[in-house]
Amino acid sequence: MSGGHPGQGGHHGLKHADDHGHFPEEELLKDVKNREYKLKPHEKANIKEIENKLKSGEHLSHDELHEYQHLLEHMTHELKEILQEEHGDHIHNMQLEKDLRKVAQLLSQVSAILDRH
Repeated sequence: MSGGHPGQGGHHGLKHADDHGHFPEEELLKDVKNREYKLKPHEKANIKEIENKLKSGEHLSHDELHEYQHLLEHMTHELKEILQEEHGDHIHNMQLEKDLRKVAQLLSQVSAILDRH
């Protein structure tokens, strides 16, 4: 019998990719996906609400617009910081980049309306 345990033919039973501390690429990609920041449900709801209000064409009070502007500015700042940290960890979070573009677009719309007030 070769050097291993009975029935294993000299191998230790691990898949080859795991033999030398390597992980299969799919596992690494899954791990990166788990580490990516995703918007929380209330953040998504806030963005959707602001987007719908702006699209509706209904009159928004100065206070509402200021509240939206403040929220969107804060969210923009937070998302940029998160993306920068993830970039440093070699995580390319395309969904969060897309969310940031949406937030920035809404912020510019709200700011434009406030400028006209």
